Amino acid sequence: MKDIQSKLDPKNFARNLVDANEQLYYYALQLTEDRDDAKDLVQETNYKALKNYSRLQHEEHRNAWLYTILKNTHINNLRSGHSRNIRNSKSDQEIQIPLATMPDYENPDRIFERKELRERIRCLPPLYAKPLKLFLAGYAYKEIAHMTGVPIGTVKSRIHIAKDKLRRAYRSC
Repeated sequence: MKDIQSKLDPKNFARNLVDANEQLYYYALQLTEDRDDAKDLVQETNYKALKNYSRLQHEEHRNAWLYTILKNTHINNLRSGHSRNIRNSKSDQEIQIPLATMPDYENPDRIFERKELRERIRCLPPLYAKPLKLFLAGYAYKEIAHMTGVPIGTVKSRIHIAKDKLRRAYRSC
């Protein structure tokens, strides 16, 4: 392990981390859809990366490691209610939907598809839209049941019905 650590220069790592911040920000912006939340997420990712840089075994895997830290931090924030929008209010308009697990911010087709999906979800009856949004935001069925105050079986059923309605809507196009 000491041999690996000697190859990783902390100053070089910090410099590369700063260079990666712009790409991390765009990815965080896709996940959060909020500039302030994205900046907070990148800052938290930087902190965790600097704190744990000695765990990085190969410098060539640095970017994948950083994206993984960012994604896992985002998921943990969603689950614990750290997201600004979910923490303040759980209204249907404020529940965030993660946009992707890999950065593809340059692909206009993906951006359009996500926008269209959000619009179609907004058209669903709130009874089905809210559990689906929470599910897409990374919450487990049990957590959704607790948040909505309905049994877990009802949550699963509503999510299934919402997905089915979306499938039918896409087929009819």
